[in-house]
Amino acid sequence: MHHKHIPYGTILTTMDKDSASTNTELSQPLLDPGQGADDANIPPLNPDDPLFGLRSSQVQASREIFGNNEILVPETPIWRLFLNQFIGFLPLLIELAAIVSLAVQDWQDFGIIVAMLLVNACLGFREEYHAKKSLDELSEQLESEIAVRREGDTMVLNTKELVPGDVVLLVGGTIVPADVQWLKGDVVQVDTAALTGEPIPRKYPGENGDIIMSGTTIVGGECYGRVLYTGANTEIGKAQESVLADKTVRVVSVFQQKIMTVVQILVSISLVLVLAVLLVQGLLYDGFETDPKESILAALSILIASIPIALPLVLQVNLALGASFLAKEYNAIVTSIPALQDIASMSMLCSDKTGTLTTANMSIIEERTFSTDGFTNDDVIMYAYLCSNADKKDDPIDRAIVNAMEKSSASADGWTQTEIIGFNPSVKRVVAFAKDQSTGNVVTIAKGLPAKIIDTSAGAEDDGELQWAVAQAVDKKFVERVHAEDKALSSSGYKTIAIAICQGNARELGDSAVWNFAGLLPMLDPPRHDTPATIESLNHANINVKMITGDHANVGKETARLIGMGTNIYPGETMREAPAEQKNKMIFDADGFAAVLPSDKREIVMTLRNHYGLVTGMTGDGVNDAPALSAAQVGIAVEGATDAANNAADLILTEPGLSPIYGAVLESRRIFSRIKSYVIYRVAASLILVLSLSIIMFVKGCAVDSTFIIILALLNDISMIPVAYDTADATTKPQLPRARALVYQSVFYGFTHAALTLAFFFGMNFAALPNSVDLAMCFGTGYGETQGFVWFHLLLVTELAIFSVRAPGFFLFSIPSLYLVASVGLTVIAGALMVTLIPSFGLHGDNLGYIFAFNAVTLVVVDLLKIQFRKMIGEEPGDIIVGDELIEPKPKTEAQKTTEKALRNVVAMDAKLDPEDRERVVQVRKRQGSILAAFFDVTGEEMATNTGFIRQGGLHASLVGGQPVGDVPRTKRSRQTSSPY
Repeated sequence: MHHKHIPYGTILTTMDKDSASTNTELSQPLLDPGQGADDANIPPLNPDDPLFGLRSSQVQASREIFGNNEILVPETPIWRLFLNQFIGFLPLLIELAAIVSLAVQDWQDFGIIVAMLLVNACLGFREEYHAKKSLDELSEQLESEIAVRREGDTMVLNTKELVPGDVVLLVGGTIVPADVQWLKGDVVQVDTAALTGEPIPRKYPGENGDIIMSGTTIVGGECYGRVLYTGANTEIGKAQESVLADKTVRVVSVFQQKIMTVVQILVSISLVLVLAVLLVQGLLYDGFETDPKESILAALSILIASIPIALPLVLQVNLALGASFLAKEYNAIVTSIPALQDIASMSMLCSDKTGTLTTANMSIIEERTFSTDGFTNDDVIMYAYLCSNADKKDDPIDRAIVNAMEKSSASADGWTQTEIIGFNPSVKRVVAFAKDQSTGNVVTIAKGLPAKIIDTSAGAEDDGELQWAVAQAVDKKFVERVHAEDKALSSSGYKTIAIAICQGNARELGDSAVWNFAGLLPMLDPPRHDTPATIESLNHANINVKMITGDHANVGKETARLIGMGTNIYPGETMREAPAEQKNKMIFDADGFAAVLPSDKREIVMTLRNHYGLVTGMTGDGVNDAPALSAAQVGIAVEGATDAANNAADLILTEPGLSPIYGAVLESRRIFSRIKSYVIYRVAASLILVLSLSIIMFVKGCAVDSTFIIILALLNDISMIPVAYDTADATTKPQLPRARALVYQSVFYGFTHAALTLAFFFGMNFAALPNSVDLAMCFGTGYGETQGFVWFHLLLVTELAIFSVRAPGFFLFSIPSLYLVASVGLTVIAGALMVTLIPSFGLHGDNLGYIFAFNAVTLVVVDLLKIQFRKMIGEEPGDIIVGDELIEPKPKTEAQKTTEKALRNVVAMDAKLDPEDRERVVQVRKRQGSILAAFFDVTGEEMATNTGFIRQGGLHASLVGGQPVGDVPRTKRSRQTSSPY
């Protein structure tokens, strides 16, 4: 077994985020960490300053002993990758056909069937090998970083560079990259579900000890910790190695499931017809007596013609090309390949505001600072500074406060922060303890959401350690004055942070602590440069966008106005207090919600997803967004998102801006336009071949030589591979995985072309045309031209059908790719040469002309009927979106916005998913299992590791088929920022 070293940054179960289950090996009580590691080799803490960190010499020594913070993941060897191409439901059918040919000693057919298998295997191996390289490159872009203290300085390092003895800063949203011992800070809440399966966060330090296990997620608070064990020496590292060695995980999208179900039904129907053909030819036409071998091979060749052996390959190539395109063009990394289907189907997008719609590059406007009696503006800034952590360099609020402190005349000289209770999205505040070294006086400082700073019970009681109401809370006029100032600032687009202080240690004072409101800090958080155009473009694609923010409603409304959204934004409290039915309607109708809790964000997403059946996306960057990102079918983590947000996301943006979301929507819709076209085409082509060949056998006893039918199937599969590279149009309608519509369209094409084909064949018997053929004369010397006539017509009709199927409207108005035209053209030319030059066929030029003329007419006729048929079954494609450029918004009134949203809602309700289509299927299988069992894997991907995933945190990239990605610019990722208030 080959192995590969991977960074140990994000170690979660390899289950899909939509699955509620976890690996059973990890769903047990935590064990003592570090078994097998030599504790004596872990560098000790600096006795003078525990937060000093390691010196360079200690880092080097520790790395030589313990190595990098990596684990081993089994890699699929090249030979196994090639062998996988012969494993699966569809290859099995072709292999059984080869065995039958071998059994009847038909060496010619056996050789062609084997050639078909080898050609498909080589093409599949090539695509999958390139995918292995390209997706590994993608995974290398997903590197997690963490703040580390070394030699008294704070630096941001890749998690794989951690060594035992390092001192790290853990904040909300961080996925703990190693087994870490709590050193200093507040009691942190840790989500241990990845290890224990427990849904309730644990507190550290506490009854569970002070060692925070690798793979868990910090959901509240912040602390410094000492790295004890890394990589395979961590508890989860040892379990992960054994799990990955034993099991493989594969995510199957709804679309894949339905396609393969349709294929299985097609093959089943074909088997019935093939059996009927065998019995008719053998009994009715005495084939069992005169030539039993030819009767068996004739039936077998029809079965082979019905098997879409290249279908899994085309699916894989399409999906991998799409993921590669998004990475190259938009620096957007798809972490779960099946999510491309959900992006194509998305009709609703919920978005966090701070850091997503806005830049999170905040600045404090000092001249707008509001201070109450007894405090100056400098006091407010100084206390805010003492309640911040300068080591959190990527936290937008703390960074803004530190920058404002440096620019202002305020001074914190002589003050030392002794302890800090970090940000928790459910309590929306930070509390710090500071000491004046000259006097020994201690103050407790709080900063956060104004309502929560005035009275911590505002909105709803929370589980914060310290609870209070400021002394001025009883003064109605004072509270109204603060609220008025807050409203004025928020109406002008300012985000406000409130500051309150308590003289003394509030924890020790308990109920006797007296808090005083100090003032408000106004922060300006401008929208991203491309947000208005992205919103307009998504609306044009019939995707409604809702803003969900923890900020004041007035801030949300002002931001919505600036970016061109509607301003019908409700406070979260209004939603929480509404009755169930009213709440659901409010969620659907609103343009957004403000002052929400993390649970509110998830509830909004789940309501849109489950109650209304809409494919819902969610964008965000913080730990408070992670539950909603996980709940959404399309979770999108923006550039600079926390580990928790990235881990929950299906699409990770690695550059600032939201425009990649629009690009992802367009490309996903093109991908599924190609896939749907190919599936419809391939099923229809199989129906044309099976019905035509079977019926002329039933009626006339005419059977085309089995060798040429197998050649026809081989040419069909090879010539259609360029469909994966075909040009396709993105339309304004979401692309939904409706199998019924696929079947209806396949049956329409299959039955229509089969009926026209049979009419053409039987009509030639009565037509007084020069050199016309007669189906009754299909056997023996001198009658090979009839077989050639049937064979070439079936080749031409199935080749030309792709041009009608792929076009959303009339086929002449949709230009195919040069590769597809060349492939079909060369195949038709090769077929024409075969039937005219091979003596056993000897097709006359007149008959060749009849076939071309008939197919030219029927192509136009069927294409015109197609347009009407699609309207009849509700599958009109919608308007074509021309180009990938963002649409610049035009000024609109609120009435115009409301009218346009109502029209989008009509499209959204038409794009509802059935309940059974709202989940992906997660399949967990033993890696070392029966090879025979793998044959019944429909897609032939049984042996691939973690199929459908690009592991986050630089983890293993699985194989899904595709092209090299090329150079994707490396950007800093997974910044550990606490969530804005």
